[in-house]
Amino acid sequence: MKRGVSQLVYSVPFWGVVVGVAVGSVDLPGGLWDSLIHAGVGRDILIDIRLPRVLLAGTVGALLASAGCALQGLLRNPLADPYLLGVSGGASLGSAIGLLLGVAQPPAAMAGALLALGAVLIFSRGGGAPSATLMVLAGAALHALTSSILTLILSQARREESAGILFWLLGSLESPSYGRLLPLLALALLVFGGLWALAPSLNLLSLGDDSARALGLSTEKVRWAAVLLAAGATGLAVTFNGVIPFVGLVVPHAARLLAGHDNRKVLPVSASLGAGLLMGADALGRSVMAPQEIPVGVVTALVGAPFFLLLLRRERKKLG
Repeated sequence: MKRGVSQLVYSVPFWGVVVGVAVGSVDLPGGLWDSLIHAGVGRDILIDIRLPRVLLAGTVGALLASAGCALQGLLRNPLADPYLLGVSGGASLGSAIGLLLGVAQPPAAMAGALLALGAVLIFSRGGGAPSATLMVLAGAALHALTSSILTLILSQARREESAGILFWLLGSLESPSYGRLLPLLALALLVFGGLWALAPSLNLLSLGDDSARALGLSTEKVRWAAVLLAAGATGLAVTFNGVIPFVGLVVPHAARLLAGHDNRKVLPVSASLGAGLLMGADALGRSVMAPQEIPVGVVTALVGAPFFLLLLRRERKKLG
């Protein structure tokens, strides 16, 4: 990746923050700069409401893009994505059950994501490596199952609770407090650091299991570590923001077009682009129908679904 392109890519989150704090359902008194330098309502809106929301969007976008990048590299499958494989659905179900039982949501969501990913891997094995077609079918079946259970939970909840849960399931980015945001940032850095540390091993796995073992790689340990970290990233994202589809599918493909196939470069580029994409999608959802808000998951689905259909068409041509 050329230096100029690299600088542009890594500046995406910065410009995402600028756009995210400048755009909203209400106009800032005196504009962005005046609100920033003068104390008052405008600065309160920027610092206490918009900035934590934008940082949350960027963190979740980076987590989902990194998880998708790791899954695609691990499974050598361009269709691998936390949403399409039912991992996001499993995480959302785990989080909802944890909420009902009074259990901490992040561990419950991570457990649900891990169980969902394990089920997809088991049911998509045809005597060897997981099949791309079977993975998508298993993910669709799992997504239908988790959605039906979540619908049952919604039907038994009170009207106020069900409305909040439904908005969360569509991908909600409600403004968090800094006290709630900072632990997420710390955990996200740990997860991303773990995935980046696995990048050289994922590069070796792309050569095939036999070649990777011949080079001294413990393939099973790497697979389990990557699965756990991808499930952890998905669980964190879902716990704080519900199900946000297609970020983990679209962004890694764009990152590979820019950075090639070396996961040491693709992972940070994916995280940067994922952060910028979700910050932009959230800004769009807050401003298009202001003062009403479009859930960010709806915006990403409108972008990602056509891309997924194009990707399926390309894979079909390869097979045909």
